[in-house]
Amino acid sequence: MVERTKDLIHIALIDDDSSVRKAVSRLLRSHDYVCSVYESAERALDDPALPEMRCLVIDVQLPGMSGFALRDRLRQTGIRIPSLFITGHADRGSPDWAQSVGGTPCVQKPFDEAQLLSAIEGLLSQT
Repeated sequence: MVERTKDLIHIALIDDDSSVRKAVSRLLRSHDYVCSVYESAERALDDPALPEMRCLVIDVQLPGMSGFALRDRLRQTGIRIPSLFITGHADRGSPDWAQSVGGTPCVQKPFDEAQLLSAIEGLLSQT
């Protein structure tokens, strides 16, 4: 478990599926995380608080800008936030997939709560 201080850990969830946003944000809040939700990468980029997030949970396939493109855009501007990709459309054997992920952790949908929380805790423990 990540040790909590007086400051709450703020996580951004970017997913176009409203049921995923609702379920994951509820899960994160029940584990004492602050969670901001966005239905697209563009909406997340519009939030001036995005660079202050401790972790991003990003769906790979978003309308408009993809999750990969969002991560790359943030990196180009010098913003490096630990990120976790979530996807229901992974071909992990594909060389294109491995190159796109670029070492970023990924959780395949459907995932269980423990799997998602473990991946997030792993990212947070590295910061």
